[in-house]
Order: sequence, then structure tokens, then C-alpha cells
Amino acid sequence: MPGGRFVIVSNRGPFAFSRDESGKRTYARGAGGLVTALTAVARRSEGSVWLASATTPEDVEVARLGEVLEVEELRVRLVEHDEGAYDMMYNRIANPLLWFVQHGLYDLPYHPRFGEDTRTAWEEGYLAVNRNFAEAAAELARREEADAVLLHDYQLYMTPLFLRERLGEDRFVSLFVHIPWPGPEEWRVLPRYMREGILESLLQTNVLAFHTARYARNFLDTVADVLGARVDRDESMVLHGNRRVWVRHYPISIDPAEFEGLSRSEAVLEQEEFVRSLPGRLLLRVDRMDLSKNIVRGFLAYGRMLERHPEMQGEVTFLAQLQPSRGGVPEYAAYARAIEEAAEEVNRRWGGGGWRPIELSMQDNFPRSVAAYKNYDVLFVNAVRDGMNLVAKEAAVANETDGTLILSETAGAHEELGEYAISVNPFDLDEQAEAIYRALTMPEDERRERARLLRRAVEKNTIEDWVSDQVSDMEAYRKSVG
Repeated sequence: MPGGRFVIVSNRGPFAFSRDESGKRTYARGAGGLVTALTAVARRSEGSVWLASATTPEDVEVARLGEVLEVEELRVRLVEHDEGAYDMMYNRIANPLLWFVQHGLYDLPYHPRFGEDTRTAWEEGYLAVNRNFAEAAAELARREEADAVLLHDYQLYMTPLFLRERLGEDRFVSLFVHIPWPGPEEWRVLPRYMREGILESLLQTNVLAFHTARYARNFLDTVADVLGARVDRDESMVLHGNRRVWVRHYPISIDPAEFEGLSRSEAVLEQEEFVRSLPGRLLLRVDRMDLSKNIVRGFLAYGRMLERHPEMQGEVTFLAQLQPSRGGVPEYAAYARAIEEAAEEVNRRWGGGGWRPIELSMQDNFPRSVAAYKNYDVLFVNAVRDGMNLVAKEAAVANETDGTLILSETAGAHEELGEYAISVNPFDLDEQAEAIYRALTMPEDERRERARLLRRAVEKNTIEDWVSDQVSDMEAYRKSVG
């Protein structure tokens, strides 16, 4: 792979280690789009190392070895953090504060409320963990003679600053933001020390990357407005001190062949029996139970569709495959209850005769999700905001029934897939209700053509392209600065 040897850094790693009953060390593959994407980067850059947080007791034992482990063709190094500092970083600053601001989830007349406890969590938690990451990454970069340090996501916003203190200008540093980047007004919700500190740190990178052109533009607007930085919008670049920071967008994607193979696996074929047993046409959503996913409004819109079109009763089943998320955060626990209540209300009001309008699953069952990908008539993605939304891409390549995509105009995937989907305002229940009805009653020729174009759009930009585009820009940047 061109571009040399990398140190790849993320909070979540590719594996979580544990011990089985015999005392033997085992591991489980990590879940989520970030892990999938970084696995693709690591496997295509021979000799590179993936540095991540130790999050289980056995992870900590692995971290204390101080070694790079080779697991499934990946080279992995774990870093141990102070437990209290990590808790403050993850549960007080990164989630929910940064996540809430960047996804627009705060009820601003009431929340957030910052004070001394926020500053303590920032200084003793977020900064401490980022400093620890930087020390480990710098040591690893020297030991491995790495050409570049590739940082990922909102847990590591302050790491570029601490890396420069340790490595100087000797290494290429990039950071990829996997969640939405809001405009200046939303960013100003953060305390001054936090918003300015983060922006100053991000401008210590050589390349700062996002999923979409909109997020990249928002970042340029933010640094110009909040820091007064010099911005070249034509070149998508920030001129900061002696550094030229390239601001780029690389829409993350998937490996279509991987999902085609998964769709034929025994586990998926077993789950297809359940999926195909559901009455009527299949309306599907597959999501983490995150506030940003807009699940409750989706159920309300479906109920409104049934109210407006009573002839659809018994003719469609809404399968909601939901993966629990951040149950330890009070807002998320409350949202999980709201999801159940909304589904129960729709089922109570409109169900009958053995038909349940919503089939709700609140557990991680990936084989069933893939089985549903293959068989949906309509896929419903109505996120309030989403960095990308890989479900829309995964389902497009796995589907075998010319399924139609309903896609929120505020999901990152909309820049690539919007023209082949039915676009919706995620806050407009009536528009979403009519989109569901339109998708369910769409003529076969139109369904087939939309599905074909959707699949082609995903296949034109795969995870391979996501990796190669970044490496190409890395080489171009190095040439531009001599």
C-alpha cells in the first residue's frame, strides 16, 4: 500500500479480549462502522499498527504487556487509561456532550448547563486520556518508524496538539471525524475553553477529514468564525501559523462482496425463515438505539400512515431491528423506554387479527438484520443527523427484492444516495407517513430502477476507494509542501 507505515489510533479497537472457562485468552470482533472501516485501512497497510483503548479487564492485561499483538492479520497495541479519567472522558465529555452538540440533540432552552464539574471532566478526563493516547502513539510511531499517525473520531480531538508536542513536525498527522460537524452557531454551545481548544488542536493536523462536503464546509466556517482563522474555501484549506491544513471529505463505504457473502451464510439463511414469516410487505429499520436515529418519530409516522390509509392495515409489517446503545446514559435509558411505548401504542391502536404492525427487536442480531436486508420492500432511515449511515449502503447491496430507500435529508449518506431514494425531513411526520405509503405502493418499474441505481452508487465508492482516496491525498500533501 502506498503511503508507508501507519499508526492508526481510535478509542475502540478491532477486538475485545477476555478469558474462557479454561483460562485461555480469547477475543471478540468489534462492532460498528468505524471498526469495519479501520480494519480495511489496517489490512491494506502492511506493517502498520492499530492503537486503541483497553476497555475490558483482559484488555488491560494485554496493554500491560506493552507489546504489539498479531490477531487475524492485524497488528494491535492497546493502551491503558486511568479508570476515572476514562470515565470522565467517555461519559461526561465525549458522550453525551460532544455527541449531543454535533448531532443537535440538546433541548437548548434547558440543556446543557456547564460549570466547574464540566471543566474538571475536561481537564482531568478528556485531556488526560488524549495526552495518554498521544504518548502511546508517539512512542509507537518512533518504535515502528511510522510515516504517519492516523487519528479517528471525536474522542481524540485533543490528541493532535499533544502529538505535535512529542513528535514535532516529523510525522504526517491526520484526523478523520466520523460524526457530523455542525456550523459555528451550534459549535458555540460548547464552553469557550473547550471549543477553542478543540479547534486549535485540530489545526495541528496536516489533513482533517469528514464524510461529506457539507461537514467540511461547516468546519471551515467554524474555524473562521470562532478562531478568526484564515480560510481558503476554493482550496478547502486553513492557513494556520506555518501549517496548511487540508480539509477534505471522503464518504465512508462498505465492501459489497463481504455483504454478498454474508447473505449466503448459514446464520442468515436461518433468520430468513423468521423474516419471511412476517405478514404483508416488509418495512425495515436497522439502528442503534441512539437519540440521533429518530426511532420514536419513525413509529409515529408509521402510525399516521396507517391512520390515513386504513387499507394498509394487515398489508405491511414494520420490523425494527434495534441494537442497545449507551444504556448507562440516563437520556438513552429514557429513550429506550420511549421506543417501547411508541411501538406498543401503534400495535395497540392498529393491530388485530393476529397482525402486529410493529415487530420490535431490542437486541443485537446481525444475521437477522442481514436477512431483513435481503427481503425488505422499504428501508426506513430517518435520522435526525447521521455522520454517514452505513445501513443504507449495506442494505442496498444485500437486497434481492428491489427495495426502496426512504432517507433523511440530514443523513450523511444523502449526498451520495439521495437522488435514488425518497428524501424526507426527519422532523415532518406527515411527510414521512406519505413517503412510507408512496414507497409501499410504488410501481414495480420505478422500484426496480431506483434499486439498481442505488446499488450502483454504492459499488462505485467502496471501502477500497475510501482508503485509496485518503492515501492519494496524503501523497499529494507531502509533494505540495516539498
